[in-house]
Amino acid sequence: MLIGQPQINDLITIKKYSNRRLYDSTNKKYVTLEDIAARIREGSEINVIDSQSGEDITKVILIQVILESEKNKEDMLPVSFLHLLIKYGNQVAKDFFENYFLMMFQPYNHVRENYKKNIDTWQQMGWYPEKLGSSEDVRAANHTDNSTYDGNLKSGEGYKDSTSYRASDVELLMEKMRELEKKVNSLDEDK
Repeated sequence: MLIGQPQINDLITIKKYSNRRLYDSTNKKYVTLEDIAARIREGSEINVIDSQSGEDITKVILIQVILESEKNKEDMLPVSFLHLLIKYGNQVAKDFFENYFLMMFQPYNHVRENYKKNIDTWQQMGWYPEKLGSSEDVRAANHTDNSTYDGNLKSGEGYKDSTSYRASDVELLMEKMRELEKKVNSLDEDK
């Protein structure tokens, strides 16, 4: 890993000082709420400790991250949801998030991951469907880690994996399958 780069998929420990500054003790630098949001989007887990009391204040900081995104007009939380959250109180909200929200989010995340895998496969095989939007949209949505992708989307040429399938290989297999299907059908007719 290069010096100064965040450690992706790791636990990042942040200390909050009395002057309200946040110090990323894992990567040895001061961070903002936007930086914390970016690290979480990259897959890192965040743990925030109050420097004076040693208390875990991760939940408070994560709520601040969400509030900051709302101030920036990202519209993450609908007003109707916030009304329900206040109306029904903490216990109902806690029950909802612990039991139902995670249960609903897991299938969504599974579908999203499968979508990413399918797009990657289509791009490697040169079968990029134009109806899915611009290639840059797909790249931005599906390639947060550019270690295996160099920006070229045509016919999977941008992938550095030497074992990736090519469209001509798939076409050959499809032709062989059609031939086998014809043979099987002719055997059925002979009976």
